[in-house]
Amino acid sequence: MRVFLAVLLTLLITPLWADTLADLKSRDFAQQSRAALGTGDRAAAIIAAIKGLPADPQAPDLARFSDAYDALVRAAVSRSVRLDLPVMSVFEFDGTGTRLASVGLFPSTDGDQSQSGLTLWDPRNGQKLADLLPIDVLTSGAWGVQAPAFSPDGRFLVQMAPVDGVAVVFDAATGQEIARLPGHAPGNIPNSGGTAFSRDGSLLLTLGASPTVAHLWDTTTWQRVASQDFGDFTLLSPIDGGRDGTMNFTAADVAKGNPPPVELWGIGRNGAGLVRQFPPEPSGLGAHWGRIATDDMDRLFAMPNGNFDLIVFERATGNEVARLPSSIIGQSTGVVAPSGEGVLLLSSLDALPRRLNFNGTDAPLDDIDKLTAIHGVFSLGGEMMGGSPDLLDYRGADMPRGLELYQAVIDRFPTALKDEVAAEQVVRD
Repeated sequence: MRVFLAVLLTLLITPLWADTLADLKSRDFAQQSRAALGTGDRAAAIIAAIKGLPADPQAPDLARFSDAYDALVRAAVSRSVRLDLPVMSVFEFDGTGTRLASVGLFPSTDGDQSQSGLTLWDPRNGQKLADLLPIDVLTSGAWGVQAPAFSPDGRFLVQMAPVDGVAVVFDAATGQEIARLPGHAPGNIPNSGGTAFSRDGSLLLTLGASPTVAHLWDTTTWQRVASQDFGDFTLLSPIDGGRDGTMNFTAADVAKGNPPPVELWGIGRNGAGLVRQFPPEPSGLGAHWGRIATDDMDRLFAMPNGNFDLIVFERATGNEVARLPSSIIGQSTGVVAPSGEGVLLLSSLDALPRRLNFNGTDAPLDDIDKLTAIHGVFSLGGEMMGGSPDLLDYRGADMPRGLELYQAVIDRFPTALKDEVAAEQVVRD
């Protein structure tokens, strides 16, 4: 009887132990893959992720070894290329994954590498396609530069050129200049202004600085359809999205207090109007934070206060939905997008995307987040990590999924590498 029980116990434990060893080994390879991607070594990241999966996997294997499969998705969808970028840059991806625009953040009189004009790149191979605008038309040195903006379909690229008093529209595929939109007088309000397209791409919002002005343009004719003037010392920030023919932006007149009261404005073909004024806070709302991101249904948007706490607002009512302290969001300096019942933080200091619930707790990234949130992170040396472009619209549609992704990666391996990887891959029982 004892012998029978011992044999039975051995039969029961052996597959469980084998399962545990395979799972542990797979998770270890997944961790190696993430670490390699964090240093910019995409090839090593892909190899490690493949080793965490069995040879000729089936669909259940991708679910069982999900850490390794997720690591493969991250490594395969990302692109690590060296771009000749200034240390301080603002940049924007288009919605197709084929274009990236960058601008040096601040000019420099002593020639350091924080100075550069508007440049168009192909992020797939790091090739510079065109130098579009010099730095001296983007800033006179009194303030930083506005970020470029691509239309949702990736056809157009727009850049504010305050020194010339225009917004310049380019063909994003060729870099050819299409139009110059006038009426943006130069000024010296730091980082005020910017541009944003409507969700359907039919409208373009441009905001000028000191004296500040908002213009709305028809992107078919590039004719101005509405305008609103503000005081000389009003900070303006555009808000992404807009589905109903109305776009929003924030306005804060620094002459009215410190911190100034912040207002939400709407502008459409019938003109502009004040939507509401946000309640004052001891720390003050951040009057400018570049283009303010929305969720993909344009229901929510988020902006920081003076303490860099992140406050999420409902677009329709202006009501505060959530408040995430800066200690929780980890001083994320990149794009923040409300998403479902939480937010995605991109380009955070650890160069990894995060999803946070509105109560401040971490939430797991789902598959769509992993593709969307690896948005575009630059190291100080100009190394671009990540290639899923537009935060709101792009879902990595050019990348295969599941078993097709595994096979596509394996097919690119030379024979010697295939043999090396196969020798270390996890073995299903």
